[in-house]
Amino acid sequence: MKKLILFFYFLFFLIPDTALSQSPVIQSIIDQTNIDSLTYFVKELSGEVQTIIGGTPYTILSRNKNQPGNDKAADYIQQKLEFYGLDVYNQSFSSTGRNVYAVQTGTDFPNRKYIISAHYDDMPYGTIAPGADDNASGTAAVLEAARILSNYASEYTIVYALWDEEEQGLVGSSYFAQQAALAGDSIMGVINMDMIAYDSDNDAVGEIHIRPVANSLTLKDTMVEVITNYNTGVNPSIINPGTTASDQASFWNNGYGALLLIEEYYGGDFNAYYHTTNDLISHYNFPYYLKMSKTGLGTLATLVNITNIVPVELVSFSAIAMQDGVKLEWKTATELNNQGFEIERSVNGNVFATVGFVEGNGTSSEINYYSYTDHPFIDGVTKIYYRLKQVDFDGSFKYSNKVEVELITPLEFALEQNYPNPFNPSTVIKYSIPDNSFVTLNVYNLLGRKVATLVNDLQEAGSYEITFNASNLASGVYVYRLQSGSFNSVMKMILVK
Repeated sequence: MKKLILFFYFLFFLIPDTALSQSPVIQSIIDQTNIDSLTYFVKELSGEVQTIIGGTPYTILSRNKNQPGNDKAADYIQQKLEFYGLDVYNQSFSSTGRNVYAVQTGTDFPNRKYIISAHYDDMPYGTIAPGADDNASGTAAVLEAARILSNYASEYTIVYALWDEEEQGLVGSSYFAQQAALAGDSIMGVINMDMIAYDSDNDAVGEIHIRPVANSLTLKDTMVEVITNYNTGVNPSIINPGTTASDQASFWNNGYGALLLIEEYYGGDFNAYYHTTNDLISHYNFPYYLKMSKTGLGTLATLVNITNIVPVELVSFSAIAMQDGVKLEWKTATELNNQGFEIERSVNGNVFATVGFVEGNGTSSEINYYSYTDHPFIDGVTKIYYRLKQVDFDGSFKYSNKVEVELITPLEFALEQNYPNPFNPSTVIKYSIPDNSFVTLNVYNLLGRKVATLVNDLQEAGSYEITFNASNLASGVYVYRLQSGSFNSVMKMILVK
């Protein structure tokens, strides 16, 4: 938050005669807001704990625009949003500035957008700038909204936006809002969350800053009704005209409705550690932080008209490189009308093609485990990307986050001993080829007569396994031969019935 001293006045809210009706779905969403996940997001963003960014351990010591941790924080945000299965975009507005935002497309009004936002950059200048309240608190609340609402369908499109270089004068949000206005984007409202965790006098006052621009006053009414109807615990204090020192002002300046939810910026309980190296999570009022986060999330869920939970809650998705291919594993917590999963592969992380399908479990409240092994060896390609396309029985679908994996390329031709051996009636034969080549794998009896052809095709470099079923053959000793170019290898196996 960039502190400015402005003329202001308080307008305390009186409950209107008509209020929004309470929704069990919205109540459930508000109840899912979790102080543990909020707190951990903040700890990772403020350097209290080490995190993993791009597969590498990293501690974010400063999110100041001039420090390397700022760009790492943007990577962290992108990684989180992608994990929730959202379409994520990086918007570079200068050589140092980078907004990160994710889009969750609405079912009924995909071109009409509501934005929940916060700035992720911080102060002071220097190598240590934890910025726990300003503004890891708001950033974590936006990530929490994405964590929960990505499991639901909404009539309107949701944009989860994290701005850069707010501290230098709302640079990132101004760029986004100007571009949106030039494009004629239909932004229905913006909820900006900036410094929402400090409450030293424990009065739970949350300031709602507005100005008479577009539907800003209506957005304020909705937020206060959410506070009242769902008992989020915040004591609302309405500031009109509100401060122009945070990112909602960028949208006012471009004719869009917006509001700011913030701790007592004008109310006499401003964070004593603002813009210092002591802006730490240890100064949080955690019950207050949860109340403010619930208020922002509940308001957004109300505005976008949350309709229902999506068919499948995907808990985890991973890819493991092996000598014989890539093994994909994923887990679901719940399923509703889940037809199954299309497995999609990409060599660049952008264009995907379907390579397989795994059936789902329909409707289930049990934890379900899935796996799929792919053989993606392609000339010149060492890294592969995967994602899941979960398909409902009615044809609706949702993509998972994408995962990447480094391939293990076989170094030489190899034909392994079948297993089990002796066998009855099936056994597995494994082999590897280092280059794309035409492969034949045949089975012969001891008289030299071919009794089965297992492979006769052009194959990509990689490791393979074939199941041989000999139920139509008599007991005895057989040989199998692998041929590929100049390579020729023969092994024996024993069928015992």
